[in-house]
Amino acid sequence: LLLPLSKRCKEFSVDLEKHVAMKKKYLIFDRSINDADSSTIRRITENIIGCVKANIDKKEKEKRDYSQSFIHEILKEVRKGMKSVPDSANYRFNKDYAIDLSLHLCGMAAERFKAMHSAFRKANDPAVYLE
Repeated sequence: LLLPLSKRCKEFSVDLEKHVAMKKKYLIFDRSINDADSSTIRRITENIIGCVKANIDKKEKEKRDYSQSFIHEILKEVRKGMKSVPDSANYRFNKDYAIDLSLHLCGMAAERFKAMHSAFRKANDPAVYLE
């Protein structure tokens, strides 16, 4: 069952069967995700994607060069978002969610980082400066 996200996050879809594990409650698994849980899952995912995009936007505006630490920041944001699931929730995100969302975000970011690096090199090229 795929959980559709808003249009701004349309490239990534949460697959509830693949990305979400139910918590054990009284030694049994409650296998159903209700509408409130679905809404929370969607909100958390959209928030993670939004935070990563905002962070990249900020770096682009600062006209910074690419750094390997940018990828680590994306991964940290995914972990932080996964930990934001309320303790009272009957579910948790699993490793497949972390991997799939991280790959999606890093793939999206790679193109933007490549453009940032090219713009930075062009702006800081001594040959262009001396002309």
